[in-house]
Amino acid sequence: MIKRLIILFLTITYFASAQNYGTLSFTNYADDRKAAFSLTFDDGLLTHSTNVKPLLNQYGFKGTFYVLPPYLAEDNQPLIWRYGRWSDFQMIAADGHEVGSHTMNHDTLPNLDWGNINSPGTLLYELYQSKLFIEQKIPSQKCISLNYPYTLHNSLVDSAAKLFYENGRTLGQTANDSVLSGNDWFSLKAKVVEFSMPRDSVDDDLGELYSFINWLGNAVTKKQWGMIIIHDVVPFNELQSLINNGIYEPVTNEWLGWLCDWLEVKSLNKEIWVETVGNITRYIKEREAAAYQILTSNNQLIEINVTDNLDNEIYNYPLTAYVKIPESWHYVRVQQNTRIDTLPTLLDNSVRKVLLNVIPDKGLLNITPVTPTDISTEDIPLNDFILFQNYPNPFNPETNIRYSLASREFISLKIYDVLGKEVAVLVSEYQDAGLHTVNFNTDQYNLSSGIYLYRLQSVGESYGSGSNFSQTKKMIYLR
Repeated sequence: MIKRLIILFLTITYFASAQNYGTLSFTNYADDRKAAFSLTFDDGLLTHSTNVKPLLNQYGFKGTFYVLPPYLAEDNQPLIWRYGRWSDFQMIAADGHEVGSHTMNHDTLPNLDWGNINSPGTLLYELYQSKLFIEQKIPSQKCISLNYPYTLHNSLVDSAAKLFYENGRTLGQTANDSVLSGNDWFSLKAKVVEFSMPRDSVDDDLGELYSFINWLGNAVTKKQWGMIIIHDVVPFNELQSLINNGIYEPVTNEWLGWLCDWLEVKSLNKEIWVETVGNITRYIKEREAAAYQILTSNNQLIEINVTDNLDNEIYNYPLTAYVKIPESWHYVRVQQNTRIDTLPTLLDNSVRKVLLNVIPDKGLLNITPVTPTDISTEDIPLNDFILFQNYPNPFNPETNIRYSLASREFISLKIYDVLGKEVAVLVSEYQDAGLHTVNFNTDQYNLSSGIYLYRLQSVGESYGSGSNFSQTKKMIYLR
C-alpha cells in the first residue's frame, strides 16, 4: 500500500511538473514585433516643435529629441539661430516624446580633458551639466539618452558617458542587434539620409526614401533595431532657402510623412515597433536582466514573480512575454497590482499560451482562467464593419485586402492615389455578412510606385437608413 502511494505521488508530481504552467518567454521587442525603429532629431531646433511633433503625434509615434540646453530660449528671450524654446520641448515631453542630451556646447568630446562636473570646457562638465539641466526643466523624465556631438567618441568618452547615461548614439550604416551589452550601448548606430541634388520637386527625394525603406526592410529581416538621424524638417516650399543657407541635409515634411506612412503600415502589421531610444533601451536591458519564479502553478491559478535587479526609477517599462497555461484556458484575466487585463489565449504547436505584459519588480503576476460569460462586452471585440491592413505590404504586383461586414451591405471598395484621384474600383455590389477577401493586381492598371489609399464604404439598414460608414487605409506599391 505504501509503495503504491509513493508511486502515485511520484506520478502526480511528475505530471504536474511536466506541464510547466507559468513557463515564461520574453519577446525580442514589445508586443512581439519583429524589429524596432527610433526616429531621432538632433540639436533642439524650432522646426521640431512646429513641424515634427504634430506629424509624429498624428501617427502616434514617439521620437527622441536631442537638445543643447543652453541654446534653448526661455519664453521672454529671443530665439538663438534656428533653436527652439524650452516651453516647446516641455510640450514635446508632455506628449510622450523623449528629450535626450546633445551635451552643453556641442564640443568635440574626444578633444576635451576629463575635468570635473563643475569645470566648464571639460568632458564631465559637458555630460553631467546637460543631463542636470534637462532634468530640471523636465522633471517628469529621466534623461538617459546621449547623442555624441558630430557623432564622435572614443573609449574615454564612453567611460565618462556611462557615469550619467544609459546609452550613447553615434553614426553607422548598419542597424543595431536585438541583444546588446557593455560598450555596445555607447555605440548605438543611426543612419543619416544624404539627399542628391537637385531637389526641385518633392519627387526628387523619392529615391532616397525608397533606399532608406530598403535599408530598414533589411533590418526588419534581421530582427534589428534601426535609427534615423534628422535635423531640420520644413515644408517643401521652404526647402530651397535652407539649402541656400547651407543647412545640413534638411528633410521635408512630405518626405518624413511618407516615411511615417510606411512605418504605420509596418507597425499595424506588427513588424516594426516604433519607439524612443530610451524606451527601447529600457526594454532590451530589462529583458536581458529579467528573471522569474513560478510561485503557484495549477488549473486555477498561475502566480509568477518577475524581477530584474535594475534601477526601478529608470527601468519600469513593460516587458512582453508568452506564458504557458493549461490547455482549457481560452480566456484569462491577468493582474499585476492594480492593472487588470482580460486576454484571449492561443495555441502554438499544441501548447496553450497567452501573450501579456509584465513590469519587473512591480508586484506578483497573477493569471486565472475566465469563461466568455464572465467577460464584459468591453473585453470581446464585437463583429463589426472592419477594414484590415492589406497583405503583403509593400507589394508588387498584387496584394490582398480583407474586410468584415456585420450584415448584408452595399459595398464599395476603391483605390486612390495620394492626391485623392480614383485609380481602381474593386467592389461595387451587395455582399453578405462575414469576412471577405479581394485581390488587387496592379498589372491591370498603369500605376507608378508610391503610396495609395484603399477605401471601403457601406450603406446598410443595420447602420440606419441612408447612413454611410467608411474606413480608409494606406498601402505601398514598390515596382
